[in-house]
Amino acid sequence: MPSLISFLHTCFMRSYRYGPATFVFFLGIIFVYSVVPNPVMASYAFSTTFLFIVSAVICYTLIDIETANQESVTMLHSGSLLKLYISKLLYSWIFSVPLALYAVFFPAIFQKFDRNPSLEELSMSLLYHVASSWLGIALACWFSSKFIRSRVMSFLMLSVLIVITLSVQGIENFLPDGLKKAILLLPPLNSTINVLVDYESQTLFSKLSVIGASLLYGAILTVLFLFMLHKRKLDTAGQ
Repeated sequence: MPSLISFLHTCFMRSYRYGPATFVFFLGIIFVYSVVPNPVMASYAFSTTFLFIVSAVICYTLIDIETANQESVTMLHSGSLLKLYISKLLYSWIFSVPLALYAVFFPAIFQKFDRNPSLEELSMSLLYHVASSWLGIALACWFSSKFIRSRVMSFLMLSVLIVITLSVQGIENFLPDGLKKAILLLPPLNSTINVLVDYESQTLFSKLSVIGASLLYGAILTVLFLFMLHKRKLDTAGQ
């Protein structure tokens, strides 16, 4: 699998598809911190949300990076379609880690905050960023051309889902009491943001549980995605 991930890295770098999303992220962080001082954890709440969106876009651009013929050749070398797509998801997550490090340490090193963040705040913020990036990747993989042929339609649908994820609090307030629990079916990004915004008053369990929720939700989505991908392959082979 390391060799497969290395191959995907080479393909991704040569395609330059990473350019727009990473450029917007780097420039966006610089722009946001151009005005100082900023509150520590509330600022990290913004960059966590930003990275969630950018990670989803990165996975969306990577998941279908190969043509059908190229993918067939890569699949033969990798041994299976599932191994290929697991590698794509892992690579997307690995690619997002430097972005998370940048988002956490850039404002801390260049003193963009109203105070120096503690080691705990830096460590936890990094975990929130990494977990949220995994959540974005797990959402975006479902909009592969394997499931939705039209790239325009798939991008629009992914955009709508991202907007819904960012609007969970407003949706919950709008829903009647009997339907409020349906919010649990939506990605738990809002829980992470709430913890970051009100970090000081949160218990250790609350701080850690939102990380676990994002990782678990992403893992469930990924397993379901791989199951559906495998099932679709079997159905296609049987026709």
